Amino acid sequence: MAKKMKSLLFDDGYESFAVNDDPTRIIRFNPADPEIINRVLDVQRHFKDYSPPEGIELNPDGTPKSDMERDGAYVAEFSGEMRKAFNGIFLSDVYDTIFAGQSPLCIVGQKYLYEGVLEGLLVLMKPAVEEYARKNREKSRKYLEDIEKWPAANKP
Repeated sequence: MAKKMKSLLFDDGYESFAVNDDPTRIIRFNPADPEIINRVLDVQRHFKDYSPPEGIELNPDGTPKSDMERDGAYVAEFSGEMRKAFNGIFLSDVYDTIFAGQSPLCIVGQKYLYEGVLEGLLVLMKPAVEEYARKNREKSRKYLEDIEKWPAANKP
């Protein structure tokens, strides 16, 4: 008889978030994870000054204005880059959950949809990051206090 697999149990800090309050569009991540924050910031920096190449015009929904093969290929290539970038942020396939079939190049308000998503992620993460930083300072301070209490012979 096969043994039942054991499970490693611990709090990984993951939380569930509904995209735009839609209960069918859920993503899970730890908003205080410094690595995910770095990945969001890297994507934001990479696409910060984005604009379509000269000669390619987009409709507000992110589709090319012309039926030209080059324009369509560009939109498909950019969407592929966005898929890779967002899935890379979460180390999981979340692109379709986040964008729900819309082009990341949709204009919403005065910005591209992907810019709004990145900004929303940073707003969502900010309180968790601040709490992480506070707790990290406390732990570091405690660790340093403990080291100072060690007798000189035991110090590394």
